[in-house]
Amino acid sequence: MHSQMESQHFHYTPRTRVRERPLHWFIVFISYLFIFLLVLESVAFIVLGAWHLSIPRLDNILTFSDRIYRRELGFGILLVIIGSLGIFISIVGIIATITLRVSVLRAYASCLWILMILGIVIGIIGIIFASQVDGYKEEDKITNPNLVEKNYDEEKFLLGMNGGLTLFMSLTMLVGIIIVHCLIGDVNDSYGRSYVRAR
Repeated sequence: MHSQMESQHFHYTPRTRVRERPLHWFIVFISYLFIFLLVLESVAFIVLGAWHLSIPRLDNILTFSDRIYRRELGFGILLVIIGSLGIFISIVGIIATITLRVSVLRAYASCLWILMILGIVIGIIGIIFASQVDGYKEEDKITNPNLVEKNYDEEKFLLGMNGGLTLFMSLTMLVGIIIVHCLIGDVNDSYGRSYVRAR
C-alpha cells in the first residue's frame, strides 16, 4: 500500500549521461592539457638525457675524471628511460580519457604514481651526484695539482640543476593524479545509478 502511494508521488527518470554534462567536458579538457604537459616534460627528459650522453661531452669529462664520467653516463640513461616511460604513459592517458573506462583510468593513475616516484628518485640521485663532485675534485688535486677546477664546478652545477629540475617536474604528476581521480569520480557518479527518483 505504501509503495503504491509512493509511486503516485515519484517517478524514475534517466540520469544525465556523463558525456552530456558540461562539468565532464571541462574535466576532460583539463585532462588533455595535462597529457600535453606530460608529453612536453617527457620530451624534455629525453633531450636532457641525450645531452648528458652526448659523446663529445662525455669524452671531455673522461679527460679529467672517470668517476664523474660514470655518473654522467648513468644519470643520462636514467633521464632517457623516464622520458620514454612518460611518452608511453601519455598514450595510456589518451586512451583512458577517450574510453572513460574506470579500469583504464585507474591504471593510468597508477602509472602516474610510478612515474612520479621514479622521477623523484632520479632527481635525488642527480643532486647526490652533484654533491660528490667537490670530494672528487679534492682527491684529484692530490694526483694532479694543475687540474682545471672550472670543469668540476660546471659538472656540479649541471648535475645539481638537472637533478633539481627532474625532481620538480616529477612533482607535477600530482596534478595529473588529482585530475584522473576527479574524472574517475565523475564517471562513477554517472554510471553508479542509471536512474534517479524525481517528483
